[in-house]
Amino acid sequence: MTEYVPLDRLHGTGAGSLVCWPAYDEETALQRLRQLRGLGVEAVALGGRHRILTLRVLGKGHVGVVLRCTWRGVEAALKARRTDADRPSMMEEAEHLRRANEAGVGPRLYAFSRDFIVMELLEGSYLGDWARTFDGPDDEFRRVLEALLRQTRSLDEAGLDHGELTRVRRHFIVAVDGPRIVDFESASVNRRPQNVTATVQSMFMNRGFSGLLGGRVPQPRRDELIQALSDYKRDMTDESFSRVLGLCGLLSDRA
Repeated sequence: MTEYVPLDRLHGTGAGSLVCWPAYDEETALQRLRQLRGLGVEAVALGGRHRILTLRVLGKGHVGVVLRCTWRGVEAALKARRTDADRPSMMEEAEHLRRANEAGVGPRLYAFSRDFIVMELLEGSYLGDWARTFDGPDDEFRRVLEALLRQTRSLDEAGLDHGELTRVRRHFIVAVDGPRIVDFESASVNRRPQNVTATVQSMFMNRGFSGLLGGRVPQPRRDELIQALSDYKRDMTDESFSRVLGLCGLLSDRA
């Protein structure tokens, strides 16, 4: 059972130290607690698949640490900006997540401030772990991959480049209600979107991940796939996207 620590008792706890990490500073920590109260965060908790020293967290990266929290009575995910992050605030990432949400992609954005993003808590497995352990029917396996590629297509149409979908194992989570794209800290609207091309290349042209497909999805001919991705990159039409899906064996009847 998750043990949530109310904000008025957070100071001096393990979870409290990660709200201001890695360079803990008393004044900064107190200022961040005021931000959390203003956002409507009620409590914070440890727990998750990643570790910082001896503490378990939902996620960690170059920009932030992701913790569990309660927000206005709802369990949520809290991304706290690292004190050594290479950016002055979480504002831009939050706006990119908002744009992704408008395209039907990503965890739902709840609230944000200079140092925090509060968003939907996604319970599930990273795509790589899910693909390695999935024991259901092949058509269900293919539906998950198709759903992810359709989400990358939505991002392309929205003009938002995720920026890290070459790391396919860790930026997709297969949650209870379906697969989701996560972590928009490297996203940009100033680059030409490459979400579909980056994801397909990572899934089908990277030996590490393509080995996890285990015959559940037919391997496309490399030369044909490269040409189809080149065509899609040039015009980004529905027809060129469907061609890519078809070559990957992921074009369902609803296309």
